[in-house]
Amino acid sequence: MARSSSQPEPFPYRPERPPVNWPGSVRPPDSPEFEQSAKNWLFDLAPARWWHEELLHRHPVELASMVRRWLEADVHAMQAGLRDLTDSLSGHDARLPQASELYTHERDWARAMLEQVKLVEEGLRTALSEAKRRSKAHRAKHLPLPRPRPATG
Repeated sequence: MARSSSQPEPFPYRPERPPVNWPGSVRPPDSPEFEQSAKNWLFDLAPARWWHEELLHRHPVELASMVRRWLEADVHAMQAGLRDLTDSLSGHDARLPQASELYTHERDWARAMLEQVKLVEEGLRTALSEAKRRSKAHRAKHLPLPRPRPATG
């Protein structure tokens, strides 16, 4: 089954070497500070009002997903703005090169951040599934033993 463009790619992180596009301010997924550094970085990218949403503080995977979608919309908006700009302004308008450069710059920035957010999102998903696996194994290890069956007979 093919992944849609909005779904993150499989996580390419290796503890010995993070991906080239890994954000510098986010700690590696195998470090204890990973989740907090990822949340801090994602909140820096997100609209400021998102900081007040308790859900996003408790569920960093959802935060990453929302930031990813927001950046995808930003890329789309900059592409649409660039198309509209070239359609509406004549080639003789002095604003065209500067405005075109600004739209292109913003689109390229959003694309670059989007790739990094996808990496962090997948790292958070992987860390969450690992934590669930460890928790399940820990609970299973500490379950009380079943009582012996009474003797019949």
